[in-house]
Amino acid sequence: MTTPSAAPAPAALSRAQKWVSFLILSMTCGVIFQVAYIRFVFLGPTAQALDLSAQDYGNIVSVFGVTAMVMYFCGGWFADRFPPKRLIVIALVGTGAADLFLGTVPGYWGALAAHVVMAVMGTGLYWSALVKAIGMLGSSSEQGRLFGFLEGVRGVTSTLVGLVGAGIVAVSVVESAGVLWLIRIYGVLCFVFACLVWFLVKGDEKRLAELGRSAVSLRQLWLAAKNRYTWLIGLTVMLMYCFYTTLGYFSPLLEYHYGMAAGLIGVIGVVRTYVFQFVAGPAGGVVVDKVTRSTPRFLRWMFVGSAVIAAVFLVMPRSATFMWVALALMFVLCLLVFASRGVYWAQVGEVEVPETERGGVIGLASGLAYLPDAFLPTLCAWWIGDPSARPAVPEHGGGFTAMFLFLLVMAVLGTLLTTVTGRLRARQGTRGTAHADTGPDGEADAGTGTTNDAAGATDPARSATV
Repeated sequence: MTTPSAAPAPAALSRAQKWVSFLILSMTCGVIFQVAYIRFVFLGPTAQALDLSAQDYGNIVSVFGVTAMVMYFCGGWFADRFPPKRLIVIALVGTGAADLFLGTVPGYWGALAAHVVMAVMGTGLYWSALVKAIGMLGSSSEQGRLFGFLEGVRGVTSTLVGLVGAGIVAVSVVESAGVLWLIRIYGVLCFVFACLVWFLVKGDEKRLAELGRSAVSLRQLWLAAKNRYTWLIGLTVMLMYCFYTTLGYFSPLLEYHYGMAAGLIGVIGVVRTYVFQFVAGPAGGVVVDKVTRSTPRFLRWMFVGSAVIAAVFLVMPRSATFMWVALALMFVLCLLVFASRGVYWAQVGEVEVPETERGGVIGLASGLAYLPDAFLPTLCAWWIGDPSARPAVPEHGGGFTAMFLFLLVMAVLGTLLTTVTGRLRARQGTRGTAHADTGPDGEADAGTGTTNDAAGATDPARSATV
């Protein structure tokens, strides 16, 4: 009599399987959020394509932001209970369906529903599952490299897709018609990548079991609420995220106030949104590791630079004479913003938040950090009006002057908060270790390697991004 043999252990992934899985997963990141954040490249034409006023479209985007912020806390729960590959496929299919539905121009409520679905799919199902799927492709010592390459592949994919999209819109007789076709193409691409993930992406079940839980418990959130660094880091990221959220509104500023040709706006939008993503982010990490050796110190200089640019836009005449100056200033601002995005979550590891509390700190700080998505699109739409509408909708409440004044205040507050964070860290380091290496301005040097902290993998489309 023979006894049944034990089930064979699953074979380890080959190097080729890991790379194919990694590349496909990383490329999905450059596709799934395209329609949700298409306003960063085609703001006015998207509102026109969906037959919405600029204010209505801003309101819809704000609802998307609120939904995404809530679903961020649910993502870990889904990732802990369902296979990440299955969640990613469902998210891609759901997003693709929402994109194609949006391409039918379903009116205000239909567009609102589509954006809510995109938020649930992208932030609730996709992001935490992607973090787990990428994490199980390498050992603990390879995580920083994996997520670094994830951002690189994501940036390249987004740039290529964005440039093709800009070309489609540019050759269209009517820009809004080109944007509508672009939305449909992005929907089809989501279905294509869902098939690629389902049939070609492989997972290491043993490594997946080692990754642990993704969900944040109420106890972790309570401990995070009592940690002063949660509020300092969350508010710091929120203040810089205000700059990121307003970048899309530079398109109507350049076109209608500085006389930039409409045909260039799409290409400029792609460069502004995607090229700087994979160029400035890694550069910021290198500067922190090799030069400032302190993330708060680096972010403080980014805020100072952003404040100067906002102040220049406040006083610079808005005429075609200053068109190229305005474009150069916008690109410098993009460099500062995306360099900051590449490192700001590294503060969690740098200020030595205990490992057991990091999930709660990141979760609660993220709720603060991405709050601008819930109100700033609506506010900006009200400020700048809609010069492309017929008849044109005028500016309100000070227009672009109010927007740049708001950004200047955010930059000043960011400078103060990063200074406080750096000094608290310096005092903490002085008490903890007598040999703490402090910089000339009294802040503790962080040493190298902080930018590879796993916390950096928690920024989705805002990371990314979306």
